[in-house]
Amino acid sequence: MRRIETLGAWLGLWTPPRGEVVPPVPWKAIAVGAVVLVAALGGAAALVLPGVASDRRDAREREERAAAHQHAAFLASVDREQRPRTGHGRMAEASTAIERDARSRTSKAAHGVECEPFPRTLTPPDPSLPAASFDCVAVTARLPGGGVIGMSFRLVVHRDRARYAFCRIIPLGDRDRLEHPLPAACRLSGS
Repeated sequence: MRRIETLGAWLGLWTPPRGEVVPPVPWKAIAVGAVVLVAALGGAAALVLPGVASDRRDAREREERAAAHQHAAFLASVDREQRPRTGHGRMAEASTAIERDARSRTSKAAHGVECEPFPRTLTPPDPSLPAASFDCVAVTARLPGGGVIGMSFRLVVHRDRARYAFCRIIPLGDRDRLEHPLPAACRLSGS
């Protein structure tokens, strides 16, 4: 009887011809072989797994460094985008300058600039103050309900000197905003 036929008979997959003797299953040899196989696999795992874990750790560290580098590059671009632009004039001239700046930053058409006092309060801003701060949007789309979509800017108008400064506002998370605030030219003290 060939080995494959014997194995088939042991597994119940093949029925030997009449009169053919099938030797008994060598359970001791199978048990010893299984122990040797498990020991060999355990030894191989002990050699390979630390390397795999190390490779994973190295890959994770590379990914974290790449993400940190990419985030730092993004924050540097934020600092460039938020650089203050200044000019002479009052609110009308500042709005025109913001619209012109927005048009230079996007291919979308700007349809005017809408500004509101910053920070928002229940009372209107005091026009006798020497400076005021505004949140402005260079409108790129108007919504049916009266809302607008566009590019955000912070505008500071110095009424006493007929000067203004504005900065593009790039949305950031709280932590990044604390580390990369708007430039001083675009902030009034306390805002």
